[in-house]
Amino acid sequence: MVGRRKKKTSRGDSRQRKKTSSKKRKAKGLKKKVVLLVIDGLADTPQMRGGKEQTPLSGANKPNMDWLAENGSVGELVLTPAKSYPSSNIANVALLGYNPKRYYLQRGPLEAVGVGIPYREGHLALRCNFATVNKAFTVVDRRAGRDSYGLNSIARYINEHVKLPTDFVFIRTYGHRAVLVIKERLSDQISSNDSHVNGKGAKRLEALDKSGLAKRSVEIVQEFIDSSHNLIEYHPRNAERIDRGLPPANYIIVRQPGNKLVALPNFPRKWKFNRAVCIAENGVMKATCMLAGFNSITIPELDNDATLDFIFDNIESLLPEYDFIYAHIKAADEAAHDGNFERKKSVIEALDKKLESFKGFNGIVVVTCDHITSCEHKKHMPGSVPVLVYGRKKDRVKAFDEFAAKKGSLKKLTGRQLWKFVFRR
Repeated sequence: MVGRRKKKTSRGDSRQRKKTSSKKRKAKGLKKKVVLLVIDGLADTPQMRGGKEQTPLSGANKPNMDWLAENGSVGELVLTPAKSYPSSNIANVALLGYNPKRYYLQRGPLEAVGVGIPYREGHLALRCNFATVNKAFTVVDRRAGRDSYGLNSIARYINEHVKLPTDFVFIRTYGHRAVLVIKERLSDQISSNDSHVNGKGAKRLEALDKSGLAKRSVEIVQEFIDSSHNLIEYHPRNAERIDRGLPPANYIIVRQPGNKLVALPNFPRKWKFNRAVCIAENGVMKATCMLAGFNSITIPELDNDATLDFIFDNIESLLPEYDFIYAHIKAADEAAHDGNFERKKSVIEALDKKLESFKGFNGIVVVTCDHITSCEHKKHMPGSVPVLVYGRKKDRVKAFDEFAAKKGSLKKLTGRQLWKFVFRR
């Protein structure tokens, strides 16, 4: 600045200032690095198998999870409020230690944030599925075979050729999932066209209140559904899907609309450390972490083994740079939604092999999930979920599953109580 002389400093002064600054930075870092593994839908409801009650987790061969449990602490988390559906958007907010009633994040806007769409307050965002319907609009497959072949081309075609009275963007996010953002201030008080099960007719949308804004929302979204179906029914990629033995992706299911986002307190600042990073696929888990102040690494669409390689290679490379690493692992949840007990068990066993590298880890490992996903019922179920924390104290439990968790020392913690235990606050 003019009129002010720069104060001279000796090399010693400069060295001392750098030393002090370094101490301050060090004080903000965690003494122990933390790795959080969120195994989506890991917990399950017991079934009788081989003459005894089992879950995929209790029946799996998982020596490394059990070793971490034996040398750490085990218990349960309560993440979703009573009488609320145990959805990932609620559970992940709670898992990060926030009150999900105060910080309720709507699923549609989260999906938009998770895939990188600039979201503006008031715009209507809806989580979507590519689905398959027959000529009578009976839903044959709500997830279009869980196969993404050709879906990017179909999504681009919808964006280019569907005409609505306002601007919109439609993007495939991951697998059979997509997000629709309508760029107009609209109401989120509209129903879904989701039948929730295969074999039922697709529903027409309805306004959930009597406002003109809700009526307009219904008209625009229903026009999008109808127009996109007419356009993509005979799309060349659907012909290719049929040739490959895949169901055509000829219908868009819309659900969980939202028109606002709540700001989350910064997670690293709250727990007094420097940097956090989330490793997750496009979607709600990644978006929630981003809103809480995490950097993000997007998991590409790979098979389960390659996905695990990607996640654990990134954990190893990111540990020197970050104090806190959140990794989301999806495959167990998908197996449970498909009702496949044995596949869910094998997914857990494949993951367990990767955990051998954490034996003797000079940090903290937290293994848990967001909610129960039942193989028997093929959906999310209410209830507490198991958690293990390695790197703090030991309790007497020597295994990690739903049954052992009930005997552990971590008695039905909230997410906030979990992090107070981990960070010794």
